[in-house]
Amino acid sequence: MKKNIDSALTTSPEYRRFIEDLKARVISARICAARAVNRDLILLYWGIGYGIVEKQKTLGWGDAVVEMVAADLRRAFPEMRGFSLANVWRMRQLHIVYSSEAILAQAARELENRTSRKRAPSFLGHVVPESKAMQAAAGKNLILAHAVRELAEGVPSN
Repeated sequence: MKKNIDSALTTSPEYRRFIEDLKARVISARICAARAVNRDLILLYWGIGYGIVEKQKTLGWGDAVVEMVAADLRRAFPEMRGFSLANVWRMRQLHIVYSSEAILAQAARELENRTSRKRAPSFLGHVVPESKAMQAAAGKNLILAHAVRELAEGVPSN
């Protein structure tokens, strides 16, 4: 008798809708998790680029520091991918491209306009600089975070 009940249940339209809803929720949760991971990685990569550029400016370190950083990060995290010399150069470039004063000024005005109308995205408050030098870049992190949110959510800039 149990087989008949199970068979009737699995073929009912209500059960099918229920399962379709659950599958959609699982897919949505997986996409949200992937977006969160990607957002945090982009912010990490920008921060690594920021650190390299700042040390080059303030301490006069040359381009060889990029190779040293890449090698040290690969040694520290051998199970991780993404710290090749080419990728660390790209991290440095990411910081340079998304730190342009023209980009920052325009995006800051846009953030002011958006936040005066509605609450800023919640994750913007979660960017936690690791040092005083990183705190100086907090505004730039917000701009990058805003761009990342728009990319992740498919929200076009106005």
